[in-house]
Amino acid sequence: MIEKKLRNLVISGVGYKIRKDGNLVSVRSNEGETIRFSPREIEQLIITGEASISSGTVKLLIENGVDLVFVTHRPNFFARVMTMDDTRITDLWKRQILLDDSEALFIAQEMVDSSIYNKLRLLKITDRNRNLGLSVHIERLEAMREEVFSTKDREQLMGKEGASAREYFAALSVILPDRFGFTKRIKHPPTDPINSMLSYGYTVLASRVEYSLMLAGLNPYEGVLHSVYRNRRSLTYDLIEEFRQPIVDRVVMTLAGRGTVAPEDFEMSGDMCMFKDPAKKVYLNALYQRMEEKHNYEGESIPFLDIIYKQAKALAESIENGILYRGFKWR
Repeated sequence: MIEKKLRNLVISGVGYKIRKDGNLVSVRSNEGETIRFSPREIEQLIITGEASISSGTVKLLIENGVDLVFVTHRPNFFARVMTMDDTRITDLWKRQILLDDSEALFIAQEMVDSSIYNKLRLLKITDRNRNLGLSVHIERLEAMREEVFSTKDREQLMGKEGASAREYFAALSVILPDRFGFTKRIKHPPTDPINSMLSYGYTVLASRVEYSLMLAGLNPYEGVLHSVYRNRRSLTYDLIEEFRQPIVDRVVMTLAGRGTVAPEDFEMSGDMCMFKDPAKKVYLNALYQRMEEKHNYEGESIPFLDIIYKQAKALAESIENGILYRGFKWR
């Protein structure tokens, strides 16, 4: 599958050959399906299957500022190609490391507050339209949100964030059709179609969030909420909390609720539930279409992709210059 969505190109499947063709990039499948594109046309190339790519192609993409990302079926894994210049230690990175605990806590509180707000908005809209009796879950989440800014440290705040996630997914189990077998969030590995869609979508979203953080000059590994330790992109997992519901969860609920995808579109590989290729194409198409949808942001109507970047820039300005950070609330 080769899927081009405006600023993104996704290659999923086995046997694709990605080669440099002059100043263009050529992508060819085993069946002869071929597309050519200029690296200036896209911002991100995601490879999710088994493909071969030439060194000349990698060089051409990097020279044109294209974010080259590899995603596997195993959730929460992606890798990207970077130049040595992208790993330099900057003054902003140093500021991140030296960020005062009280400053970091306030930013983290804003992120968690926005995350719970977005959970509530999605649940309230759904309950209003379908009358599913979600009031208990909504009331509990509202109570948790009221306590966010009274937390004293990151550990306590993480507890609130985790509790809100469990409450939200309990409500989601009521909303989603029973035939999908979703009862709770299971990450490693996802054991049912809904968890598979959520994990895959969050991985794709994380790649975009991290790209935005890097463009904003931030170190994705130096978080304000999630613990900082080796090989964990903590800041990526901080900022993604503001965008899970309006982007990934909205798409999953829509596709499952309308029957656009069905349990038969998935298969088990060992203990992990995975997409079959036709359903993956449908899902990625819907996901990237959602990312390109325009939404109100500070008086402007702009795509979610640009909102993610603007939030990353706002975060950078807050860390570097002490400007008050405000999380993204989906209104």
